[in-house]
Amino acid sequence: MFTSRRDYMLRIIDEIGRLVARIVFKRGAGADDEALELVVQGFERLFDLDRHQLFQFTPEQQFLMLTRDEPPETARDKALLYAALSDQAGRTYTKIGNERMATATYRNALTFLLKARQFATDAPLPEYTPKVEELVALVGEDRLDPEMRQLLAEG
Repeated sequence: MFTSRRDYMLRIIDEIGRLVARIVFKRGAGADDEALELVVQGFERLFDLDRHQLFQFTPEQQFLMLTRDEPPETARDKALLYAALSDQAGRTYTKIGNERMATATYRNALTFLLKARQFATDAPLPEYTPKVEELVALVGEDRLDPEMRQLLAEG
């Protein structure tokens, strides 16, 4: 049973990782609405919930939902996928001029990226992992909240 659950999670992680590449392509091709739709589909797949259920939870609740009872590598990779999807949403929102949504999604991306560090694993970071420095710059160092500052200091 454990092996089949692990295999299932690895397939989901791989699938969403490929979806991130499609989001980048869509945004680059000017298909911003399609890129945002793919982001939402990625979140739905990651959480196995539809969008109406998913967005009723706070980011803190979502983090727990993703990582609770998962082995460290899986928990880390799921948190990193959330960060990657949020980063891509932020980049798309920036491109279309919605700075409020861009900032909110960059903040979520940075928080999940930093929290993913708590899961000890020797596995290399997946290639879809956003860069901490880029997200800090996108959020704005002066707009980091105390939790983010502490997570950065712990890194």
